[in-house]
Amino acid sequence: MFERYTEKARRVIFFSRYEASQFGASQIEAEHILLGLIREDKKLTARFFHRSHANVELIRKEIENRTVMRDHISSQIDLPLSDGAKRALSFAAEESELLGNRHIGTEHLLLGLLREENSIAAEVLCARGLELTSIRKDFMRPANLEQASAYRDERWTRELSKACVEAGLFTQEEMVTEFMNVAALRQFESDTEALLRMLAAKGLADPQRLPNLAFDLRDETKLAEFIEKLRRL
Repeated sequence: MFERYTEKARRVIFFSRYEASQFGASQIEAEHILLGLIREDKKLTARFFHRSHANVELIRKEIENRTVMRDHISSQIDLPLSDGAKRALSFAAEESELLGNRHIGTEHLLLGLLREENSIAAEVLCARGLELTSIRKDFMRPANLEQASAYRDERWTRELSKACVEAGLFTQEEMVTEFMNVAALRQFESDTEALLRMLAAKGLADPQRLPNLAFDLRDETKLAEFIEKLRRL
């Protein structure tokens, strides 16, 4: 399903799963994709939201207020997409075609969310003045060379990855796991990523769960517990 997605777009889906797990949701909804989008693509957020940082926090608060919050569930559980989320992603693919693009990027995800009108995500976006037609026109401008370049990178990455798997250098499962781990960590500052990898190298963290550890350590209680564990070594 995500073959045409750029790296950033795939990370949005990764983070939408995390957001859904934090809400205790049984499915990934359109609003979780929106939260994943604003978490991943800071340039897109700054481009369409005035005072972007403040707006991002307000968006999160608004979604929380309009959603039934349940106990967190493990981010390791593979949550399904809701019908609304599926439609938003389908619309994103259609927007890619309308714009004459071969890739599906974060810009198409934004358009897809706006088209899924009967969703919290669309209502939140429209309330902030984002209109489907005007944003689509904005993306039609010849300023999207960066997205085109990203797609070219995606193409050779896929072809080279396939060749490595066929040559027996690593399995498809190993490749996907590593791609997802790196994609998740890219969301953090380079110092954070370096520290996490150093902890893993010392056997103090599971290298397959570094993104989860990074998210956990944002919680002050879990951070204190982890530090205390290190002090007892």
